[in-house]
Formats: sequence, C-alpha cells, structure tokens
Amino acid sequence: SLETTQVLDLKTCPDLAQTIIVIAAALGKNMSFTGLETLKIKETDRIAALQNELAKIGVTLTENNLVYTLNTDELHFPNKITIATYEDHRMAMAFAPLALLIDEVEIEEMQVVEKSYPYFWEDLKKAGFDVKEK
Repeated sequence: SLETTQVLDLKTCPDLAQTIIVIAAALGKNMSFTGLETLKIKETDRIAALQNELAKIGVTLTENNLVYTLNTDELHFPNKITIATYEDHRMAMAFAPLALLIDEVEIEEMQVVEKSYPYFWEDLKKAGFDVKEK
C-alpha cells in the first residue's frame, strides 16, 4: 500500500524538481509533490519524461488534482540502464547520479548539459564518477 508521508511544494524551484524526484525515487521514498505545473512546458514535457524514465527502475509518478505522487514500492536497480534525455539538460543531470546505485548508466545525448552546465561531465569525473563518452 502506498503510504505518502511527505508533500514537497516545488513551485518556487521547478528547475530542481527532476533532481529531487529522482533522488527521492532512488532512496525508495513514497512522496508527493506540488508546484510542478510548469514542467510540462519546459524543454520537453518533463512530467512525461520523468514518468517514462522512472518506470525503468520500477517507480511511478502519477497526478491527481495537480498533486504528483511518487510510488517506489516496485523500485529495483538493473545492472544497466539507458536514460533518454528528450533533449533536456535537466534530465541528464537528474539521472546521472543513479550511477551510484546502478553499475552502468548510459545517458543519451550527453551533450545536452552544455545548455546550462557545460562542465557537468568533467565535474562528475572530478567527484569520482567513471564517465565515458560514446
């Protein structure tokens, strides 16, 4: 059964929403989020993108009356995962840290980070991540 214990309002920081949601998912936290209305009109429909990519680790993100609920009851970490970015820099940056839990995380269109953080991959390398370009 889904036990939602926390609701986060991300209206004042929608650009952090993807990262916060992916972190909560990776930690197995069933949570709810509000203030995500603008995510559908960004570089991509970020809600749909999150839903698609979170499904790869068994997590769902559903909406009811503008409240988005994260269900991690079926969370699992495969040995390898490929994450689509939908040409959205924040998708790449939000999902890259899954490499802490998954042996091989492939981020499609790695160059999308150049829009906001051109040295993202280099900085991840400095932090100890094994980053390889295809």
